[in-house]
Amino acid sequence: MSFHAAPSAAAAAIPAQAHAELNAEVRRLGLLAPHPGPEERAMPAPKSARARSGLVAWRLKRVLSFMEEHYWEPVTLAEMARVAGLSRMHFAAQFRISTGAKPHEYLLRLRVERAQKLMAESEEPLAQVAFSVGFQTQAHFTTVFRRFADTTPHRWRSEQMARPPRGDAAVPRALGSAHQA
Repeated sequence: MSFHAAPSAAAAAIPAQAHAELNAEVRRLGLLAPHPGPEERAMPAPKSARARSGLVAWRLKRVLSFMEEHYWEPVTLAEMARVAGLSRMHFAAQFRISTGAKPHEYLLRLRVERAQKLMAESEEPLAQVAFSVGFQTQAHFTTVFRRFADTTPHRWRSEQMARPPRGDAAVPRALGSAHQA
């Protein structure tokens, strides 16, 4: 049985104005919920304000400090949650809301940033850089590095070495020859 069937003889006997008034009264009494339009159906249900807020500032600061101090060690989700004083799953969800990244992804990004700093400042072999920032193998380091930097560690280091040191005003060749004349 469909609710959109042809109107019955009784419904046809009710004038349109009376039908509209009856519908309005039924809705007012809450006996019939209004049918939402397409734009209302597309809207997601609002979440509670607490769920959208993420970690409280002091908890986030504590966890980020912990990650900074222990990024080269095998840090588990349970340890990060313990530092924040929350359950693992609640911590993971709140951390992602606060930072936009999963806790493990954030830790990997931190390791890659530290590796980039080491590679730019030293001549250490890439395997040693990988181990010193917490990766167990150079292969895993290369895979993760490529995901975040869009290039391999070797290529990244080569590009950094080819760039002039900061502070030097490097004039492009085309502009340099025209300005010298």
